[in-house]
Amino acid sequence: MSADWISFLLVSLAVGTMLVLHGFVVTCEISLMKLRYGEVDDEQLAGLMRKKGIARLIENSDLSGRVIRFSKTLCTVAVGLLLIPWVNDCFTLIHVVLDANQWIVVPLAFTCAVSVHFIFGEILPRGLAMRNPVAALNSSYRVLLAFQVVTAPLMQFFRVIKRGLYRMLEVDLSDEFNPLDLDVQIRAMGEDSQAISGVLRKIMDRTMQMRELVVHDVLLPRSQVVICDLQQDIATNLELMQQAGHTRYPLCRDSLDDCVGLIHIKDIFRRREPLSQIDLMELKRNVAVFDLETPLEEALQRMLRARFHMALAMDEFGGVVGVITLESILEELVGEIQDEFDCEEEQIVALSKPGCYRISALAPIHDVEEALNIEIENNDVSTFGGLIVGELGRIPEQGEHLQVQNMSVSIEQVDQRRVISTRVELIKPSDA
Repeated sequence: MSADWISFLLVSLAVGTMLVLHGFVVTCEISLMKLRYGEVDDEQLAGLMRKKGIARLIENSDLSGRVIRFSKTLCTVAVGLLLIPWVNDCFTLIHVVLDANQWIVVPLAFTCAVSVHFIFGEILPRGLAMRNPVAALNSSYRVLLAFQVVTAPLMQFFRVIKRGLYRMLEVDLSDEFNPLDLDVQIRAMGEDSQAISGVLRKIMDRTMQMRELVVHDVLLPRSQVVICDLQQDIATNLELMQQAGHTRYPLCRDSLDDCVGLIHIKDIFRRREPLSQIDLMELKRNVAVFDLETPLEEALQRMLRARFHMALAMDEFGGVVGVITLESILEELVGEIQDEFDCEEEQIVALSKPGCYRISALAPIHDVEEALNIEIENNDVSTFGGLIVGELGRIPEQGEHLQVQNMSVSIEQVDQRRVISTRVELIKPSDA
């Protein structure tokens, strides 16, 4: 066998190897993305996580994303460089191109490289991964782990260079996108698509933010909860219900700490016997109970599955600290939901003086943080009114002033049970 044939076969083997490796990396990338999109059921995911290598790739998605990008770049460059002598040897061996016309080898090599690389290095592995991401990941993850080990020194070297360049360009390294980050992909999809309206983009952003929230963030404090008290007669309870204007009430003995279920106002009105003869215990419905740190996404799933519209929130000592409603959770996705009976007053209103706001005591803490662009260091309360009461240890008086972290708060309205509205002025660091 001549030296030309041996050279041709060796280069062909090298090109094929690079294409196969690139295909495995792409297969692993698409499979991991499928997992991130939730297109694999819990049982299959649990099976994948039992393999330490796959679990490491999934749990360290940021590192996996960097390895994927770097590995694909290496394979693509290698295929491009190898195909130039490969095409040259190929055309020399079959005597199609004369030595005088060797310049045509470069565009032919480029066309060949793009075609072969796109078909066998992109389309085919993507299709296999989309068809069966679990099997595809099982067959490809070892290649990505090997690249992670082999390319570690080079990646560290280029990471140092990247940091220097980003520093020169005044770019934060943390702003770099991870291709496996589901949040980034969905937000980018919403920004790039003209078919998605501003309302839908806002809902998509809220959906991503919701994964960081817990039950505590949408809690209605117990001081603001109207109950149906078994120790009161039904007429007294109906009068309180009429004033509150809700449809569901916790059915309790004296307080929320002894809640036995929920009462729906419709169940009372559907009874034909006189009100005095109605037994509320016969009408009660089951009530769900959540810990304060239960992820809001989990609470939503459980309430939808069980068709609960209201649930109790309990602290670590077993005391009921308030309630959450299905409406309050959905408002985290779509914004405030109002009907014809709701007051349209906004909870956070910017006043004419810069840095001054009128804030309802019912405003959630995370909404206050977002509107005022501040961070409130208190994880024990969910509403602004709860923050004030927690700071004072009591219900404040109307007109009282206090400083809460970097805010000067004036109490505008208050009743015997709770704070209603406040006036807040941000304190500049130089003023503190």
